[in-house]
Amino acid sequence: MPTNQRSERSEIRCRETQHGEVQPQTKQQIRTAVRASRAARSAAARQQTRDQLTAQLISLSVQRNAKAVSCYFPTPNEPDTTGFTAWARTNSIDVFLPVARKDRNLDWARLSEAGTAGGLHGIQEPVGERLPAQILGQLDLLIIPACAVDEQGMRLGWGLGYYDRLLATLDTLPPVFAVIHDDELLAHIPADTHDIPVHGVITPTQTRLFSNYAG
Repeated sequence: MPTNQRSERSEIRCRETQHGEVQPQTKQQIRTAVRASRAARSAAARQQTRDQLTAQLISLSVQRNAKAVSCYFPTPNEPDTTGFTAWARTNSIDVFLPVARKDRNLDWARLSEAGTAGGLHGIQEPVGERLPAQILGQLDLLIIPACAVDEQGMRLGWGLGYYDRLLATLDTLPPVFAVIHDDELLAHIPADTHDIPVHGVITPTQTRLFSNYAG
């Protein structure tokens, strides 16, 4: 089967999953479908998504009067948050980005005029002082990546466990919002005991707070 047909079928499968018509049985099936769907998006679609996500993230930050947030720089196929991080810095909001460690934990660094450099996985990371994860407990909002999220707030990552370990170690947990595409909000994701739900989700068309969080 040609590659573009496989990608189209994976994207359809992911969209059907959102409405509960076809539910992949394993985490890996979901990851495979989402990975193919993201890779198939056109440059125009990616730009439109970036602009829409920027608007949603700005609106959420303003609504919560956020002065300090965590965010992430995307891999090539991830939902693009760079429009938001640029706006945040222009508006004097401190942005803390992850710094990957070889032990699959995360340090954090504040985005500044010092710029960024390629990190462990080739993702841009801030140049500057490395801070422990507990710094996040002092922030107003945590914005994190995800492969998919379900209607109960269960987040699916890519299998390395960086964010599950992070969220489990924080003594104080600010509101946590995962950023995904609309068709990656699924009816159900299989959960293990170590999986940590998020409080809300941000897509190009909506910001939703789940019932597991009353803040």
